Amino acid sequence: MTKLRTRPQPYLVGILLVILATIGSPVSGLFVRVLPELNGWQINCWRSFWMSTSLLVYLAFRYGRATGESFRNMLRPALLAVALFFAACSTAYVTSLTLTSVADVAALVALSPIFTALLSRPVTGERVNAATWVAALLALSGVIVVMEDGLTAGHWFGNLLALFVALTFAGQTVLLRRFRELDMVPAICIGGGLVFMVAGLFGGGFNISAESMLILALMGSLQLGIPLILFVRSAASVPAVTLSLIVLLDIILNPLWAWIGTGEALTLEAAIGAGIIIVAVVLSIVGGKWIAGRAV
Repeated sequence: MTKLRTRPQPYLVGILLVILATIGSPVSGLFVRVLPELNGWQINCWRSFWMSTSLLVYLAFRYGRATGESFRNMLRPALLAVALFFAACSTAYVTSLTLTSVADVAALVALSPIFTALLSRPVTGERVNAATWVAALLALSGVIVVMEDGLTAGHWFGNLLALFVALTFAGQTVLLRRFRELDMVPAICIGGGLVFMVAGLFGGGFNISAESMLILALMGSLQLGIPLILFVRSAASVPAVTLSLIVLLDIILNPLWAWIGTGEALTLEAAIGAGIIIVAVVLSIVGGKWIAGRAV
C-alpha cells in the first residue's frame, strides 16, 4: 500500500513554520475568557469540530480526490497514537483553562520540553545534545522568573490537568517527529473528531448558542486548525525538543495578547523571563546545528 509522504523541507523552513504556529496559539486563553457561559466540555466539543472541519478543507485542497486515501493509507498505529494523544491533550488543556489561570496553565505546560527530551531518544532515536538540554533548563528558569508569585492556590486539579497537558503534548510531539515522513494531519483530524464525540455525548457539549458557535468556529479554525497544520509540517525537519522549546514563546505571547486585548500591564518579571526564554529558544535552534557541524 503506497503511503502519502511529506516533501523534504529545509531546517529553517521548519523553524519558520513552528514560529508561525506559535503566534496563533496563545489566543486560546482570550477565546475561553470571552465564553464564560460555556464549560470546558462545550468549548472543547465545538472547537474540535471546527478544527477537524478546517483540516478536512486543507486535506481536500492538498490531495483532491485522494483525500480519502490520505486517511486509509496511514500506518494504523501511528494514526491511532497521534489521534489519542491529541484528544487527551486538547481535552485537558481547555478544561484546565476553565479551572485555573492562563498563567498557571502556560507555566506548567512549559515543562513539556523536559518531558520531550526524556522521550525523544527512545521514541525518535534522536540524541538530545548538550546545547538542547541547556536550552531546556534555561527556558524552565525563565518560566520560574515569570511565575515569581507561584501557582494559584486552591486550583490543584486545574494545575494537575495542565501538567498532564505538558506530558501528552510531549508525547504528541515526539510521535509527529517519529512518523515525520508521513502527513499526520489526518491523525489530528481524527483526534478532533474523537474529542467532539466524547465531549458532546458524555459531557453535554452539544448544546450552545448560535453566538457561541460563531466564536468557536473562529477558535477552532483560525486559532487551532491553521497552527496545527503548520506545527505538523514543521515536525518534518525540526527535532522534537526544539519544537517544544519554540512553543514556549506562548508564555511570552500570552501576556502580550492580554495587554493588546485588555490593556493589562506587563510586569518586570514577565519581561525578564521572556528574555531568558528567547535566549533558550535561540540556543536550541542554533546550538544543536553548531555542535553537529563541529563534530563533522
